[in-house]
Amino acid sequence: MKNKFIIKTGKNLLRTVLAVATAAALVSVVPMTVLAEPATTSELTEEQKKKLEEDKKKEEQLKQQIAANQQQLNNTNSQIGQLQNQKNAVNNEIAGLNEQISYLMANINILEGDIDATEQAITEAKIELAAAVERENKQYEATKTRIKCMYEQGDTNYVTLLVMSSSLSEFLSNAEYIEKVYQYDQNLLADYKETKKQVQELKENLEMQELELEAERDDLAGQKSELDAKVANLRAVSADYESQITAARRQAETYSAQIRKQNAEVKKIEQERKNLTEQKKTNTVSNPVGTITPTGAVGGTAITTGNIVSAGPNAKFHGAQYTIDTGVITSAPGSARGKEICMYAIQFLGNPYKHAGRSLITGTDCSGFTSLVYAHFGVSISPGSDYQSTQGRAVSYAEAEPGDVVVYPGHVALYLGNGKIIHASSTASGIKISNIGYRSFTSIRRML
Repeated sequence: MKNKFIIKTGKNLLRTVLAVATAAALVSVVPMTVLAEPATTSELTEEQKKKLEEDKKKEEQLKQQIAANQQQLNNTNSQIGQLQNQKNAVNNEIAGLNEQISYLMANINILEGDIDATEQAITEAKIELAAAVERENKQYEATKTRIKCMYEQGDTNYVTLLVMSSSLSEFLSNAEYIEKVYQYDQNLLADYKETKKQVQELKENLEMQELELEAERDDLAGQKSELDAKVANLRAVSADYESQITAARRQAETYSAQIRKQNAEVKKIEQERKNLTEQKKTNTVSNPVGTITPTGAVGGTAITTGNIVSAGPNAKFHGAQYTIDTGVITSAPGSARGKEICMYAIQFLGNPYKHAGRSLITGTDCSGFTSLVYAHFGVSISPGSDYQSTQGRAVSYAEAEPGDVVVYPGHVALYLGNGKIIHASSTASGIKISNIGYRSFTSIRRML
């Protein structure tokens, strides 16, 4: 007889299945995909039993190695992130220093222009000073020449000029002339001296201004040299971080390669076990591995989901049919509570995946699936794979039990036991069962 039970809708579905199992009701189903444990060891030869036992030990060792390598990979990726942050901080500091250097360079260029203009003004002042000195000297020479001429002509005394006047009017005129000549010479000489003095002062002020500008320029150039030295040091630090990041990435790739290789070995063992199972079993559906007892004892039965649409708004199954050997869950070590959660979760196999969806019937995403399943049992975990990666407590793969949340990069799943997970996978496949090692996971969280 076929001991199979159709999962029905409603909150008390698990209790209904258990009651039906107890009453030994027989229901005919049409199974599609079979996820079964190997044939019972009583059907195997001693050599095959030994091979299965060896493979089981090897598989467990590989999974532990995968978990260890995954932890190392996580640590390395965390180290890469820290190094990258430190490198970014150094590069930001370099950018800030480069801005300061650009500012100093602009000010130095301005000072260089001011110094050039001052030097030009000093040159012009020197020319004006030389011209003023020359004019003063010329006037002095002209005055000496006039006095000499007057002396040579016997006109050595202005008094003589006055005495020889024929009238008072001529005397006054001559006296005025003498006064004007004298005053002219005095004024001219005074002007030349003042001009020379002003030009000399201008020249001295410009030279002092040039010294001040050069001092400011040299000070800014010193600041620029200090900043250049800091930038050079920081660039060396940044290059060192980059070297460490490159080395860490190579190490991460080594861990990833080891994980890929070990996962391939696990899959190979699983395939060999599956091949052995296919050879020995006659029909998993017609010869189920066991039945569910009311207490959820170890055993198992083939339960079919999908294409079972109950009337009304509470219809549950809309996807393809799945036949699940519940022994995957019940035979795994772990709490009854965790197994109860898994038995509830498998009701929704085949239902659609929907990004940010929050319905086990019409569609949900990976973290929505785990949070909704747990919510049914009064356990609150936040949606979002990043949030769930920090909730509960971490356990190793060797400690994993049904109901634990398996965390992948950007994805989460519910662990069923015996290396199987159930998860809202993608829009293409919806809620499905996969091997836990179908991709590298980062941690396992226990929420109970």
